[in-house]
Amino acid sequence: MANGQWSCAVLLCFLTLTLEVRDGFGMVKPASRACIIGAGYSGLGTARFMKEHGVNFTVFEATRYLGGTWRFDPHVGTDEDGLPMFTSMYKNLRINTPRLTMEYTGFPFPEETQSYPTGECFYKYLKLFAKQFDLVQHIQFRSLVTSIKWADDHWDVTYMKTDTKMNHTEQCDFVAVASGEFSSPVWPKFDGQETFKGKMIHSHDYKDPEDYRNRRVLIVGAGPSGLDLAIHLSNVTAKLVHSHHLRYNQPFFSDTYVKKPDIKMFTSNGVIFQDGSFEEVDDVIFCTGYDFTHPFLDKSVGITASGKFVLPLYQHTVNIRHPTLAFVGVSKKILNKVLEAQGEYVAALAAGKFELPSQEAMLKAWLTHVRALKAKGMRLVDVNTIDNDADNYFANITEEAGIYRRPPVLSDIRVFNARYRLEDLLNYRDFDYQIVDDHNYKRWYNPRKGNPCPIDI
Repeated sequence: MANGQWSCAVLLCFLTLTLEVRDGFGMVKPASRACIIGAGYSGLGTARFMKEHGVNFTVFEATRYLGGTWRFDPHVGTDEDGLPMFTSMYKNLRINTPRLTMEYTGFPFPEETQSYPTGECFYKYLKLFAKQFDLVQHIQFRSLVTSIKWADDHWDVTYMKTDTKMNHTEQCDFVAVASGEFSSPVWPKFDGQETFKGKMIHSHDYKDPEDYRNRRVLIVGAGPSGLDLAIHLSNVTAKLVHSHHLRYNQPFFSDTYVKKPDIKMFTSNGVIFQDGSFEEVDDVIFCTGYDFTHPFLDKSVGITASGKFVLPLYQHTVNIRHPTLAFVGVSKKILNKVLEAQGEYVAALAAGKFELPSQEAMLKAWLTHVRALKAKGMRLVDVNTIDNDADNYFANITEEAGIYRRPPVLSDIRVFNARYRLEDLLNYRDFDYQIVDDHNYKRWYNPRKGNPCPIDI
């Protein structure tokens, strides 16, 4: 499995050895106590459906706040309780996909809200959602989960109270892991990196463009964060050097913007690139993505988890070995509605509303997914990917669990937005969207000065 490659035969042997394949898993008994890890977008959505199904549940949230990565926090490195920062929010951020693909079912933004609201506005939306569904009373704040362990017929969930530093263990019949994926930055390594005398950060720690006014800055990477920071910094910095290999319709950022290929090595005061060119820079921002991080999963959980994948999961959520533990939000390349649908699916499972296939059948379904990815030339690190298959995913879990069928138009909006964003990076957020019916939407140009937010908490 070197370099993320795989062999279905190797995976099958591995899983056969680690799973005692049994029939008759059948109906998961309604949980007398369910535990949700994390009070961000995924955790709140899951909590809403747990409550609607009458499940007794507690949300364990490490910080003092709900909202996960959508809450701006000025701290860098650690928060006021000494915890690693779990949020990657920065000033002036606007969402990069229309809010219609992110809204909770039955809880839309006010109609006059622009289709691409600010991160601050989206955080207000999450707080209003929690208030509307009376979820805060179910959240136990300042409770950092440190261990989830299978104990024969239940889960032992151990957490540390960050105010007292005391450890506590509680029993749960069902656990939903909704701890997010944007808190463990990927740091690349280059020759000479340790000799560089300027400042290096990951975009996880980026907060404010004013910190880089009149500086010479290198951005590494052209994912969503890399492109967004290029917009934010291009008219602030003395020079903005952008190292990436993305092929897209590059706009005119500014006279001070310089596109460069991948990095070859660092020097004490700058960077040499693969084409042999050199740029002197003061600061480096790595926009190089995130790893999964689940340090609290004990080996008794029966999950193989790394920074790049979590496996094997039935329907991208259910732990095949112990189906009373599920994941919400480890799926990659998705629209947010997938996370909400997973939360509803998991809540219905915790409530005993539908019956799972046998363990053997779940394993076979997962291996079918593995083979399909391999046939597309994808790698082991892609095993949690849904991407453009979201509509089929919605259909499958709706049929199995009887949950609300998210309409196909949502996937169509996501696909169009992902393509158009790379065609008109500087202006794509000046358009508004409206869903006409389950299969159609309309879109029109409607720029707003100042990015107003009509939500008031």
